[in-house]
Amino acid sequence: MFAFTHLVFAWLIGKGYEKIAKKELSHTAWLLLLLGSLISDADFLIDWTLGTEVHRTFTHSLLFIFIGFFIAYNIFHIRKNQDKTIIASAFAVGISTHLFLDMIMSQGVPLLWPSLLHFSFQGVHYFDPATPSFLNLGYEHLRRAMKIAIVDMALGTAWIFWLVWRRKIKF
Repeated sequence: MFAFTHLVFAWLIGKGYEKIAKKELSHTAWLLLLLGSLISDADFLIDWTLGTEVHRTFTHSLLFIFIGFFIAYNIFHIRKNQDKTIIASAFAVGISTHLFLDMIMSQGVPLLWPSLLHFSFQGVHYFDPATPSFLNLGYEHLRRAMKIAIVDMALGTAWIFWLVWRRKIKF
């Protein structure tokens, strides 16, 4: 999965929450929900810029969800925000949606990091840390990933146009 798919899925979860709970999420909760859906792939930028192999480690684990909730909760507690639990939960849910989608479309995620076991909907697999990352795989793999990325961008573009058409976003 790529960025737009993660964003759209988190947005659908947020809208589902609003409909079921009959409550609107605040702008801050929406921001952290959507940020949470992307933050797990921030480690990919480290791989890209520094040539490391840290993608899909700590930031794709249950520990990261709990730490993300804890940090967000404490930031909004210090700011004396009454909605600190909802805002921190939105961030944690955003991270969770990311992990959920990665469990569907990939070799899985290390939910119990630092364990090398990766959990996916196809099962539990041992992940060899010597396996090359996305950036170091062959031409065919990159070509397939680019096709998926193009579909992902089309989905994201359609979503943005839909939001503009529904007057949820104004330019």
